[in-house]
Amino acid sequence: MKIIKGTLDSKVIKLSRPDSIKYIQNQETLGIIGGEFAITYDSDNLPIATLLGSCVAVMLYDNVMRVKGMNHFLLPSSCAQGESCRFGLYAMESMLNEMYKLGCRKENISAKIAGGATILRDFSDNIGERNVLFARTFCRSEGIKVISESVLGNNGRVIMVGNEFQTLTKTIANRTIDERLAFADRALAKTVNNTDTSAHDDIILF
Repeated sequence: MKIIKGTLDSKVIKLSRPDSIKYIQNQETLGIIGGEFAITYDSDNLPIATLLGSCVAVMLYDNVMRVKGMNHFLLPSSCAQGESCRFGLYAMESMLNEMYKLGCRKENISAKIAGGATILRDFSDNIGERNVLFARTFCRSEGIKVISESVLGNNGRVIMVGNEFQTLTKTIANRTIDERLAFADRALAKTVNNTDTSAHDDIILF
């Protein structure tokens, strides 16, 4: 089994077995949290999954190498352009670079985008919309075709990407989880206003 994972502290590690297992529909999956990304081969039969509020996950798939990746970022970019996968630009570039190292080629890669919900309806600086816009713009600028989206709305989502780029998206209509996501978005709002890059969005939720 070959797993590549980007961590919260901006390290890239290689794993021979999963370090975070979740069960979705009785299937073993590799769970990631905000500020991480993961890359696996279809041959490992290990889907990647995460829980999203206002954060966004971009999934990439090389249909020749049969390699898939998913990230989970909190903001498009930091005020100081910090090198952390909490920020979309770094998360996207880091994940793509690791896929290229495996032999993936841009012309064989397609993308899917999920997340960007508005959990805090009274928050004027809509982080979710900004994250979605960044993901779309980045893929377009890199010439990567976005083939599907599950974005925006007012509820969180569980998203899972499996073999052959099959995805499962489930909207969370649960008051307890919504409250936890709202709490995370308040913390993220503070991050935006204070440029405090130590705050975590919904990384504690999955």
